Amino acid sequence: MYVFAIATLLGLGVAVAATFVDRYLDALSLSQVRPALGLALGVAAAWLAGFNLWTAWGVDLRWQWVGVTMTGFVLAGAAQAWHAVLALAEGLGRKANDEANTLEQAESLRSVA
Repeated sequence: MYVFAIATLLGLGVAVAATFVDRYLDALSLSQVRPALGLALGVAAAWLAGFNLWTAWGVDLRWQWVGVTMTGFVLAGAAQAWHAVLALAEGLGRKANDEANTLEQAESLRSVA
């Protein structure tokens, strides 16, 4: 269970790093590289951490570098999932805030605070 939590949180870190780098790539008109960027950052994070999901789950591999690289692929997939979940939360937040502003303006309410 801890291994899954570590992979999920590392995936979140990869998603945040990819979003950070992607903002700078927007200025260069390279905004369509998010999946490749996530893959590169996921593999780099797995190698930097020396994290191998397969060994942690007790799966024997012939070469350890394959396990670390495949863990990077898993982290990239988790980063894409986190990106979608965070975009959903952001959209719901915007919807709730916009509806509140619309209701306040329609009812000609003023702020109390």
